[in-house]
Amino acid sequence: MDTQYDAIVIGAGLGGLTAAATLAQRGCKTLLIERNYSVGGAASTYKSGEMVVEGSLHETANPHDPLEPKHHILRGLGVLDKVTWVPAGSVYEARGGPLGPVPFVLPDGFGEARAAFIDRFPALRVGIGELLADMERITAGLGVLSQGRAAFDDPLAGLSALLKLAPVVTGWRHSLAQRLQRAFGDDEGAKAALAANMLYWHDDPDQLWWILFALAQGGYIGSGGCFVQGGSQRLSSAIARAFRAAGGEIVLHRRVTEILLDAHGLPVGVAHVGKKDGERVEVRARVVVSNAAPSMMAEMLPPDRRETFAEPYIGQPLSISLFSATFGLTRRPQELGLSSYSTMLLPEWMRTLADYKRGAALLAEAPGEAMPPVAVVNYAAIDSGLGGPPYPVSAVGADRLANWQGMDAAAYAAKRDAWMKALVAALDGAYPGFAENVVTSVMSTASSMNSYLDAPAGAVYGFAPTPPAGPIWKGTGRSPRTPIDRLFLASAYAGSGGYTGAILGGAIAARQALAAMPVSKK
Repeated sequence: MDTQYDAIVIGAGLGGLTAAATLAQRGCKTLLIERNYSVGGAASTYKSGEMVVEGSLHETANPHDPLEPKHHILRGLGVLDKVTWVPAGSVYEARGGPLGPVPFVLPDGFGEARAAFIDRFPALRVGIGELLADMERITAGLGVLSQGRAAFDDPLAGLSALLKLAPVVTGWRHSLAQRLQRAFGDDEGAKAALAANMLYWHDDPDQLWWILFALAQGGYIGSGGCFVQGGSQRLSSAIARAFRAAGGEIVLHRRVTEILLDAHGLPVGVAHVGKKDGERVEVRARVVVSNAAPSMMAEMLPPDRRETFAEPYIGQPLSISLFSATFGLTRRPQELGLSSYSTMLLPEWMRTLADYKRGAALLAEAPGEAMPPVAVVNYAAIDSGLGGPPYPVSAVGADRLANWQGMDAAAYAAKRDAWMKALVAALDGAYPGFAENVVTSVMSTASSMNSYLDAPAGAVYGFAPTPPAGPIWKGTGRSPRTPIDRLFLASAYAGSGGYTGAILGGAIAARQALAAMPVSKK
């Protein structure tokens, strides 16, 4: 292994991979260090017996749409067409809770979505039209501007994008709950129809930033949702191959323990150790980019620099965590009534969208009659490439690390198994015959997210996506830049979570790192 690089990237999640590949393709000698045996982080796929398990949240907006923010990044890296993006068919089917027994299908396309909402909620025609129009303008405007300077190669297109962003200005500090109340009043069914998949970002509509929701959900509606055929590991591996093809070097199963600073407080490299042998190695670089959480990065810094580094992040609440239970079925799930790729099952006890936030608390105890809201994913409903039998079906819901602390290994396993059985029973109630066809199962909890991803509190989306406290001209307060020059964030903590947030964070971190290097390396 060499010891001198232009850039070192800590962590090979989607953000770290994107940053590393971007730097390498721009001519930087780049080292990527990952503590696990494989790249991808949450965007990984593994096998449990004969069942293929998708480790991430299963779906993203289709990056083939030029307005989708990932489009230009993945195309620039040469990986957009290296994986197959399978259409999900609709954003989701939602049933139960405030929607009652009649399911609601949210289709792709703003025109189709508008028609579906008006058909189900005709008295809300005006509010539906205004809200979806705002979402469409936000999605289109920010989609164009995400191209950076290239957005203004056509000045009229750039100006049009800016004009579309009036809803961003007017709704800058609004929560999702505030915007839905304005559009739908007290109709909780309509709110649930639009935001049934809220756990993709947060679990409290009073705390979820409206603009982020509009952009993300608008991406699903406008571009269409899709799944990476064969699982999210295919995307992670494709970016890793692009990185290696550009001359990048990946070192696996080694943990970075120190970020080395010079006498001026600037990063000059890192120290990493083998997870088995503990061998300590120092490597040098002119910039350091980290896919880790800021709290984890602070621990890698010299003690006298930790407080200064951590100061901007103090008081920023962490995102929710998730549990993910995957069940292998002997029969195709469609035969049991799971007709959609993605179904949001809302429990009977939910009367308002605000009740969503009670779901994670249920996992603090042994399962009872009340089940949390869950996203149910039937991979056999599309050409997912995950195979079967056994046919994998995943149930994902909000979780908290505190739900799994303070117990020994046996108690943890017993509680996890009890929750898997309870989820099977709940799915059997919705889809009779489900339980008798389950032949294998596996469940990850917030504790799993904490240990495997090195995510504080198991937070899977970085900081909680709350509305900004300041005016629009101050921005969101989140950036790849850190209080230490030449040290950058390339993760959900730099902006937002999910595939798009991580990839955007990595790309922006790489651009900022390039700008911090001598002119010859730009």
